[in-house]
Amino acid sequence: MSSSTSKNKLSGVVTTYKKGTPASTSAIGLNLIKKEFHDSIEYKGSADGSRGMVAFFGSLLLLGVGCADFMFIDGLIKRFSWFDFVVTFSILAIGNTIAFFVFLKALRTEFFRPIDEPIIFDRKNRKIYRILSETKPGWRGLLSSWPLKVVMHDWDLVKAEHHVAFNADGSTLNRMHALVFSVQKSDHDQTIIDSFMLGNSIHHGEQTVPAVYEHVRRFMEEGGPRLPPGEMITNIEKPASFMQCMARSGPYGENFKKWWKNARFLTIIWLFFFPITIPIFTLLGIFSWLSYSTSISISWPAEVLTAIGPELNEK
Repeated sequence: MSSSTSKNKLSGVVTTYKKGTPASTSAIGLNLIKKEFHDSIEYKGSADGSRGMVAFFGSLLLLGVGCADFMFIDGLIKRFSWFDFVVTFSILAIGNTIAFFVFLKALRTEFFRPIDEPIIFDRKNRKIYRILSETKPGWRGLLSSWPLKVVMHDWDLVKAEHHVAFNADGSTLNRMHALVFSVQKSDHDQTIIDSFMLGNSIHHGEQTVPAVYEHVRRFMEEGGPRLPPGEMITNIEKPASFMQCMARSGPYGENFKKWWKNARFLTIIWLFFFPITIPIFTLLGIFSWLSYSTSISISWPAEVLTAIGPELNEK
């Protein structure tokens, strides 16, 4: 497996990591490891604080298109012509259809999804196990079932890559980083049949991607520790109430003290623009609560549990 690096690349694959070769001088878990087994570790697949965000941005898109509708219609009323009517109607029909589809897809992605989509690295059997929700594209897929699946891959058929995506929001330029594992079909067929991320851009930066992969590599190939020194097992805690979801989404309640202590400048901005920020955080909190409330419990099948053995810290 070849290794290549292009640190100056703005987007795409900047590094393909080589098996048996260190990716970083440090190895970290980035608080992603949720369970320990004798020869296996389980990573959580959902980012803390990410519940409700997809539905939130889907609703913003729909709201933005709705505001654009009023602007188009207002302009048409002030200066009506049949040509403008046909053009405006066509633009609104296409724009609203796309926005409505994206909004429904966002809701479908957020609601009745698994509480987590974990990943297990099993060094004894040189396997990777994943639980995921199978999504289906298009309008037909939107109305069909999205069943839970358990997939298994051979470690030897997996390559890890550092991906970046260039992002410009009008005022700042940055790169979003991701640790992506690609799975080829067989030893003789390098066709990619699957891919998945470990962590996501909420967790990762330029230096954390190689360090997180390095911990996985050492564990799988060199008998490295299950947990990096100084790190602890983490887990996804489901909020017990609506107010807990609100507190996680913004500087509400006890969370206000943490914001004031750790991000005082941002908190001042939040207070200054209170009429704008409060609806945003409230809407995000509502979608987060709905996502958690409709979440589906998960469990590994018996054959996976037999392969990896009992959890070490199981109560």
